[in-house]
Amino acid sequence: MGHVFQMKAVSTTVICGRDCSMDPQCASFNYDAGSHLCELNNQTRLQSPCTFVEKQDSFYFDESKKTTAGTACAREFSIVGKPAEQSSMHNNGAAAAVDGSSSSAITHCSYTLEDPAPWWRVDLGEDHCISKVRILNRGDCCSYRLEDAVVRAGDNTTVTDNPTCGSPVTAAQAQPLGCTIEFDCSPELRARYVSVDIPGKGILQLCEVTVEEIPLDHCSGEQNCQ
Repeated sequence: MGHVFQMKAVSTTVICGRDCSMDPQCASFNYDAGSHLCELNNQTRLQSPCTFVEKQDSFYFDESKKTTAGTACAREFSIVGKPAEQSSMHNNGAAAAVDGSSSSAITHCSYTLEDPAPWWRVDLGEDHCISKVRILNRGDCCSYRLEDAVVRAGDNTTVTDNPTCGSPVTAAQAQPLGCTIEFDCSPELRARYVSVDIPGKGILQLCEVTVEEIPLDHCSGEQNCQ
């Protein structure tokens, strides 16, 4: 991708990080544990959310976070067709965000009215240990509406009573049309419900929501992943 300005083979993440810290251009770095490839980036994932793509056995680092892709116990958990609700309905209901479509056109997105504090929630049916949530933002218009959206996961049906997963959506993340925005739950969250809300007046539109989980017996450090 365009954010990588230098690639080299090094033996450890420590060396890759050292090289990044010594280069004023370097804002973040990737390290592939399998090939020992170190990539130095001139942007962070927060600054350019659509250009950072996860790879199996790779690690991403910047000043604020470490993100691991393809860990031994993280796995995709399909929520396609799970019961979903939202604060109101404009054209499409809450189910459009869990219909399995990869389209970012509004006809495939959930869509609320302009509510005082719009929200969307999916019922997983039972507790899961949520490690990551992804939102596909609208691609044909108005992606900026997702700014300040918060992802939560927990066992309360009132969405704002559940703990947050990751940070609220920034203007930089919301600006690109059709971008997939990732939320890392650190620590992982035991939850029956996953939700998205905007803590203020707005319109909430979600083209697809997907999640990753780890086994419940590994949740929040209960056991180490093998």
